[in-house]
Amino acid sequence: MSEAKFKRDRDIHGPRLEIALAAALAKAHDLLTARDPRLQVGTAGVYLEVESVKDSKLPDLDWSSRDIRLGAVRVDKTGAEVGALFVPEAAEAFLALKVEEYAHQSTQALTPKPKHEARFAPVETIRAGAIASLWTDQRPLPANPAERIWWECWSWRELVAHLVQVAERLSLRLSDRRLYFPELVVMPVYANLLEMSRLLQNTDAIEELRGATDTPAFFTTTARREQSLWVGDLVERIKGPDRDSPVVCLLDGGVARAHPLLASALDADDCFSVDPRWGVDDHDPGGHGTNMSGAALYADLTYPLADQRSVTLDFRLESVKFLPPPGFQPTDPASYGAITQAAVALPEIENPDRQRIFCMAVTNEDVSGERPTSWSAAIDQVCAGRMPGDEPAADGELPRRLFFVSAGNVPDASDPDDVSDPDEFPIEDPSQAWNAITVGGFTEKVDIAEEEGLAGWKPVADVGERSPYSRISTDWGHAQTPIKPEIVFEAGNRALSEAGRELLSGIDSLSLLTTARNFIEQPLATFWATSPATAQAAGMAGTIMARRPDLWPETIRALMVHSAEWTPAMREQLKACGKKKDRIALARHFGYGVPHLDRALASAQNDLALVAQTSIQPFKRERKLNLAGDQVLGAPVFNEVHYYKLPWPRQALEDLFERDVRLKITLSYFIEPSPGRAAPVTPARYQSYGLRFELNRPLETEALFRQRINRLERGEEKRPKADPDPRWTFGGQSVAAGSLHCDVWVGPASELATRDLIAIRPVSGWWRYRPQLGRYRTRARYALVVSITAEDADVELYTEIANLIGLGIETEIST
Repeated sequence: MSEAKFKRDRDIHGPRLEIALAAALAKAHDLLTARDPRLQVGTAGVYLEVESVKDSKLPDLDWSSRDIRLGAVRVDKTGAEVGALFVPEAAEAFLALKVEEYAHQSTQALTPKPKHEARFAPVETIRAGAIASLWTDQRPLPANPAERIWWECWSWRELVAHLVQVAERLSLRLSDRRLYFPELVVMPVYANLLEMSRLLQNTDAIEELRGATDTPAFFTTTARREQSLWVGDLVERIKGPDRDSPVVCLLDGGVARAHPLLASALDADDCFSVDPRWGVDDHDPGGHGTNMSGAALYADLTYPLADQRSVTLDFRLESVKFLPPPGFQPTDPASYGAITQAAVALPEIENPDRQRIFCMAVTNEDVSGERPTSWSAAIDQVCAGRMPGDEPAADGELPRRLFFVSAGNVPDASDPDDVSDPDEFPIEDPSQAWNAITVGGFTEKVDIAEEEGLAGWKPVADVGERSPYSRISTDWGHAQTPIKPEIVFEAGNRALSEAGRELLSGIDSLSLLTTARNFIEQPLATFWATSPATAQAAGMAGTIMARRPDLWPETIRALMVHSAEWTPAMREQLKACGKKKDRIALARHFGYGVPHLDRALASAQNDLALVAQTSIQPFKRERKLNLAGDQVLGAPVFNEVHYYKLPWPRQALEDLFERDVRLKITLSYFIEPSPGRAAPVTPARYQSYGLRFELNRPLETEALFRQRINRLERGEEKRPKADPDPRWTFGGQSVAAGSLHCDVWVGPASELATRDLIAIRPVSGWWRYRPQLGRYRTRARYALVVSITAEDADVELYTEIANLIGLGIETEIST
């Protein structure tokens, strides 16, 4: 933010801030009615609520030497940032002195400035803090002070023992399902509002409070049809997977393993449960886990049942039951991050050498994924190979994992007006996980069968449109959140009455067909919404992994997104958008489109795909001389930039002249998450590092391109507010969050002929900002996929480029 932004009358603002601080400290002490020396553990202090200037960010108010800590940062309705500042009693005079110096003293410089201007000028006001000051959940605090709920206590890692001791002294229930992050521990505590206030006033450990996640929503409604003879016929045509095939591991409610369509792909030894008392069978009345298994293996069973072709299964299944069956107490809702990680570990302990993909179609009903949560961050850890117990393999690589999660479903409603505005149904937690592939739904099912007795009814969505079951992320803060979903698969359709006043869900002809739990009586069931879409996505990834076992999880993720295409209906919507921000908003409905297996595995004859998977060290520290002349380590700085010389067949492209070609670039990597503090509103605080791709501009030589990238990395050149290349679908300004970036450039072939350089450069993250943790030395992996499509062209670009490079890309590393 520019210096002029905070140019204000210090003579007015400074004294006003002094008065506000004094009043806030006094009132904060008056509110300490629950402090008890017999309970207190740790440093005695108070919480103050600090608010920034409207549409501005809070400054760095931490003073580590005095144990003053800022947390619970969120954005209020006015656009100002609000946070909770913990001030030890022993540091109150110090803080008051610093505000006094800001109000009345200036620096000794040629151009004097108020002391501590950077810290205090952006602060609009300071108030006494309360429990609401630490509450960052979108849901309101409990209205009934006696109502007990599960709280997520986000606690400083080095102080979490203080919280445990006070909670035990208060006889509060603590969950064993805790999540550990670099600086924070998420501690679930069962308490009411009054008990939580006592806990808060007697410990120095709490950085932030949230409501624990509700019971995860999964969808069990099914419609069964008798298909025993068809199932028997299909079983005879199935060639089961090999023993050493990769695995799609379903995290769900168990599976009816003996189902004849599942038995060849799922062994009894590959069924697990996070609680042995639950068993491993599918006890869900709706059979969701069994439904998911069939959708992963066969997608929509309507088609293999109806033809006579043999079906070869490329991958096996594993099942981990992590949802309790009927009759058991619901799992602590605050524990689902830890339970998910435990579920991931179970099959890996049993079969550590297997290649596997994880699939979970369970979400928190009506809990928006706009902000990172303990559950979404736990999934990010799973993908990055950074969950507790993860150790590097013999080659030094961490166990990175590919994880698919559903976007969540728009609820059933009989009145169309109740679900008419998709913005009211944001994608659900934990689908905001940066490293996971979030799967939404589209549909091509528009024909309502006559035998269903719905004459005059019509489908809600047209062919190729977003499924009316699928949630979107347009309501999220675009600059701070990834584009979700990344991909969409078939999710079925809803039907609307002739008069337009009634809505129906789960219609057989507008749904998918899959395996049913009660397979002896009813082996088939209809299945709809984002659960089958997620299962299909995992199944496609399983096939890619089976056929290309050399590919990393990051690469399979990149290939799936890169292979995605928008349907004609989606393209028409995108074309109607005059601005890139409108196209980005549409991408939050249906992502990058519908993936295609053939595109992911091989290029078509007029299509070129180049794939690179490699590692980069984003940061380094260099020795420098301090004022005393001693050599010391400086702050971490950017390290490597990777350059790719793309072997475009220049003559072939120039011959196409003004005919349009399409360049698509996809970059995939896994970040290590660090939730809490300012992470929800500042992507660089959540991610360990980031990567961006840059393409040389028209007429920009290699030397000029490298100079521009170097200036960007040194901070000497900022991205222009206006995108310098209008031919990109989304543009570089759209990339602020997430660990997968994809964009499409469309323009004249003759222009692309000279644009043959790509740079992969790092951007900041907490590995750089927190050198004391030592992660700045870490190498990170990424996958890059680049393709040219000569639409409606008869030139064989694939053949020409194959002759040039033998299907390889040279990477040059610059530091």
